[in-house]
Amino acid sequence: MTIPRQIGPETGPRTALPDYARSSSTVERMVSELHRGSRPTRRSAGTVRALFPAAATRDTVLRAVLSALLLGGAVIAAVGIVLLLVTLEDGHAPGLWMLLLMLGIGALGVILLLLGIRFAIVALGTARSRVEITEDGLHVVGGLRSRRVEWRDVLAVESRVVHPVHWLTAALRLRDGSRVVMPAFDRHVWTYGQASGQDIRALRIELHRREKAAAARP
Repeated sequence: MTIPRQIGPETGPRTALPDYARSSSTVERMVSELHRGSRPTRRSAGTVRALFPAAATRDTVLRAVLSALLLGGAVIAAVGIVLLLVTLEDGHAPGLWMLLLMLGIGALGVILLLLGIRFAIVALGTARSRVEITEDGLHVVGGLRSRRVEWRDVLAVESRVVHPVHWLTAALRLRDGSRVVMPAFDRHVWTYGQASGQDIRALRIELHRREKAAAARP
């Protein structure tokens, strides 16, 4: 059987035929080798997979609205304290009940202010946060900063980490005992009882795979 080197002008430049004497015994394998030989070789620069919050747009809007409401409440509390001070007569100190009322309003204003700042940071983190998985390690991006962590430094992936700002979230536990919080996995109050998501399991599987590969090396 004779295989033409070139069928027509649309098939491209002439391609040298490979040696079919040893292993290419079928027409399908001959054709596949011809196609494989005519393709330019490509070197992959390394794939990057990014993990994002499950509902980034919804969570960002929800947390931004809560932050605005809480900060507005803090402003109202501050205005209330000012109005109470204005009602005092000149040269008179506030009474006990007035003082307790002002302290209560001030404490409420401080709590609302802290919660408003917290939700503002978390809203920014939801909009920007992601976890990039590369061959070298993980790139964790948060609301205010980012950090790169190599695979050999990761000891475990924890899915139920309590943080003063992010509350219930996920984090990387490093071999030096520190943690790297991943804001992309911040959880709502109504999801506290649910199991960890597929992305967390994917990170754990990838970590275990690399640990086995490292242990198998001589």
